[in-house]
Amino acid sequence: MNYGIDRNFTYRIGESEISKVIAVAPLLSEFNEFNNLFAGALQDAGARAVDYKGGLRSLSQCDAVIFHWPDQFMRPDDWRVAVNQLARIHILKRTHGLKVVWLAHNIHPHDADQRATMIQSAFINALDGIIYLSRKSQRLVHEAYRLPRGIVQQVTVHGRYPAPPLSFQPPADQERVQLVSVGLVRPYKNLTELVKATADLEPSQIEVAVVGKRHDAAYSATLEASAAGKPALRLQLSDSLIRQSELNEVIDRAHGVVLPYRKILNSGSAVLALSRARPVLVPATGSMPELADLVGHDWVRLYEGEITGAVLARFADHLKSIPAGAAPDLSCLSWDRVTDDLRAFFSSLFGTRRTRAYQGKKAG
Repeated sequence: MNYGIDRNFTYRIGESEISKVIAVAPLLSEFNEFNNLFAGALQDAGARAVDYKGGLRSLSQCDAVIFHWPDQFMRPDDWRVAVNQLARIHILKRTHGLKVVWLAHNIHPHDADQRATMIQSAFINALDGIIYLSRKSQRLVHEAYRLPRGIVQQVTVHGRYPAPPLSFQPPADQERVQLVSVGLVRPYKNLTELVKATADLEPSQIEVAVVGKRHDAAYSATLEASAAGKPALRLQLSDSLIRQSELNEVIDRAHGVVLPYRKILNSGSAVLALSRARPVLVPATGSMPELADLVGHDWVRLYEGEITGAVLARFADHLKSIPAGAAPDLSCLSWDRVTDDLRAFFSSLFGTRRTRAYQGKKAG
């Protein structure tokens, strides 16, 4: 698989040779490697991937635009930006046949208010296609929205992250179990409940680290205040985003990763942890049970209800039972699979003859 972006190529589907330009919002990121991996899969599937620019001139040169997180570009805090973005898209759909695609990471914007929900609904009405990262994602999107007639849909997976050959090493006898929660510090991550849960832990047995960027100043301040007097907890918050290489090192130093989401659909952080041979603890919600079925319940540990000290302690005990040198089988999350799914999706989106490889269920 190619991780660089080739700006000039064509591809063949069936008997037709096609060259399509796909604007991706955002195309690349130094902080989220998934964007770069997905861009490489687009290229391997035969799309000329370019960075999304909202102007009419740049979009008029594209055949389609794919949005990862539309709320980042159609900002609910500035109605003029959102309205202008949607207006340009509708103009080009009529005049140039622009296709609009959503890569459905989540159903609604995280921590969304009414304005964000309204913008999301308007965005849904403009769609020509949706790519889902799980079958549960497809079901939940269908429950949440009335989709446009004839919309093209494809189920794929959240591809794994590249890593050198890694294996799990359980805690040694008498060694403290190291757990970590990583990512942006936001309310939907449910970190306040995780902090409370650490009060019930024996600090000589378990340490829980929370590592991430302060996304919401008030929420972060509340979190830091509640951390006082909890010796089993270590907060490591910063005002800048953590680079992928630093994030990898944080995960590698831990025995397991805890992601106590209040509400979640898909989780790149969970896939990243698994890619580095670290078991994850997640709530049994969204696509997490599906992920556990794919890679194994020894590696994706599910819990019901709130995160508690008892839940954390059971996870720590489980980590001690995993044999040294073990690693999850992530062949089901291969980028070859994603590439084949994208190729099938494009053949349907652009009206060419469909190939059949890892083809997701087409919803009506």
